[in-house]
This record gives sequence, structure tokens and C-alpha cells, in this order.
Amino acid sequence: MVDLNHKVLRDIDWLLLLSPIALVLLGCVGIHSTAPGSELEKQIVALVIGLVLALGIMFTDYRKIIMIITPFFYGIVVVMLIFVLFKGVEINGNKAWLRIAGFSLQPSEFAKAATILMLARHLAHKQVGSLSIKDIAIMGAITIVPIILIALEHDTGTMLTFGAILGSFYFLGGMRKILVAAGIVAVIVGLIGVYPHLKGYQKERVDVILHPEKADPRGYAYQTIQSVVAVGSGGVLGKGIGHGTQGKLGFLPFAWTDFIAAVIAEEMGLVGIIMMLVLYLIFIWRLISVAKGSRDRAGALMIMGFVSLIAFHILCNLGMVVALMPIMGIPLPLMSSGGTAVMAMFIGVGLALSVRMRRFVN
Repeated sequence: MVDLNHKVLRDIDWLLLLSPIALVLLGCVGIHSTAPGSELEKQIVALVIGLVLALGIMFTDYRKIIMIITPFFYGIVVVMLIFVLFKGVEINGNKAWLRIAGFSLQPSEFAKAATILMLARHLAHKQVGSLSIKDIAIMGAITIVPIILIALEHDTGTMLTFGAILGSFYFLGGMRKILVAAGIVAVIVGLIGVYPHLKGYQKERVDVILHPEKADPRGYAYQTIQSVVAVGSGGVLGKGIGHGTQGKLGFLPFAWTDFIAAVIAEEMGLVGIIMMLVLYLIFIWRLISVAKGSRDRAGALMIMGFVSLIAFHILCNLGMVVALMPIMGIPLPLMSSGGTAVMAMFIGVGLALSVRMRRFVN
């Protein structure tokens, strides 16, 4: 029993487990400074539940999860997304939450994990090489179902996230380079083409980035401007934890969600941002390392799907915070307030740990 315990402890990738915990706790610093009510307590509860999920999944063979459990997981999530349309709770203009036993759940966060698992499952036994048209269509169908349901919830940011997941699996799955290039061109043309058809507030958010000199500082530019002020005012060492003004005094609306990085920059300065980025780099590095050591394609693709999800969220969120990208409602992984997102991310951590523990299994 002692030898078994030592073996288990030795097989755990501690950096992979501890770095996301550290990110959640760092986010809790900003949440404590800015969020009202019980947001901090909810985030800590989500962390505890997430850890329980991760450890439970770690001791389960990830191959059984991918091949047997994943279709049921995906189906349950789709049903939850449909249920949201009829019984969902609207928050900040998005009808994306379910109220269950006093807790709020956002099924679209679980849908990201379920979609990654389904795509990895589909490609598990495919030979390395060019994807067939049939494969491309099936993968598109797997992804389009949650995208349509989330579109009906008016959650544009989450829809874009699913596009990034699908694109990464097309690339990792072996899509021909000419098709990858054509897809990138199609996305660019599509974004340009869709601009005239955006809603008024969506156009204004884009215009804030393209034409900042014309933006109304009291209108849709307000949140972006306040975020930049918060980041710039922190300096190198910050104003001190709990001593920020933009976030703590409410000048930066909903700072504890999409703009938690601005709060960290204001209160902990450049030092806090570097600490945050180092933790993300460690987290992603360990995920990629485990993916490289995976003994099968499904495990590697699954982990890299989560890597692409994390990277897309980080790039978009930090782009919003420093006014390089329009506000899209894409939170910072593990740090932004949101219990469902934290739990969903720890599902990915548990799966990666499961791959790591079975790296020598044939």
C-alpha cells in the first residue's frame, strides 16, 4: 500500500496540478477586491469541486472516458443547452445560465470540454495524414450543434471559442495546408463581410478599437478606457492589494469577470502580470509535455484541444484588456469569476493527469 501511494505521488505532474490552482487563487485576489457579495466564496467552492473532479478523473482511464463516457457527456450537455433556451437565467444580456439547487451553472463551459472530447474521439483511430471531406464534415457537425444553441443564447464570445477549437482540431488532425490556408482566408473575409450586419452595440465595440479617437468615452468605449487606465496606473509594483481605484471603486464595470487582469495589473503592477503569465506558461508547457508523452493519438489530441482553448482565451482576453481587441465577453481562464468555467477547466486538468499516469501503458 505504501509503495502504491509512493508510485501514485511520483506519477502526478505536480506543476500541472499546482499551476492552475495558483491561477485560481491569484484570480481570487482580484475578485476579493472588486466583486460584490459571495463571488469569492463561489469561486473557492468551484475550485474545491474542480479539484475533486480532476483527482477522480486522474484515477480513471482516459481512454474509457473518451470512447465510452464522452457521447453521453456530449448528449447531456446538448440537452442542458436546449433547456437553457426555455428555463435559463439571463445575466448581462446573455441567457446562458441554469439555476440548479441554488447554484448557477453555465452549460456552454461544459460544452467546450465535451466538444474537445468528441473531436478527439472521432480522430482517435484515424491515420495521421490528410483529413477526408467526410471527416471534415463530421467534425463540423459535432461543433455546429453547440454553436447554434449558444448563438440562440446571444453569447458571441463563446461562439468564437468553438470556432477556435474546431480550427485547431482541423490543423492537428492533418488537414491539407491548402485547405488550412483557404479556411484562414474564409474566416478573414467572413469577419469583414459580417461587420455591416452587426448590431449597433457590436459595431461600436469594434469601432472603439479601429477608431479610438472617435469613440465616446461615456459610451461603449468607457469600459475599454477604464481598463487601460487601470493597467497603466499600476506601474511596476502596483497600488497594493485592495488599494486599486478603477476596479474596487466600480469605475471599471464587472472587473471581476472579463477584466480581472486589469485588476491584477492595477493592484500588483507589472510584477503581478509577469507572475500571471509565468503561471500560464508553466501550465501550457506541462500540458504540451504530457501530450507529447501520450501513448495514443486520442490523448494527445484531447490535451492539445484544451491547450488551444486556453491559448485562445488568454490572447482574446488580454487583447480586450489593453484595447487591442473589441470586448467579446471571453473570460481569462481560471482567473475570471465563474465557477462553471473553473470546474470545466479542471476536467481538462484531470484528463491530462490521467494521460500522464498511463504514459507507459501499451
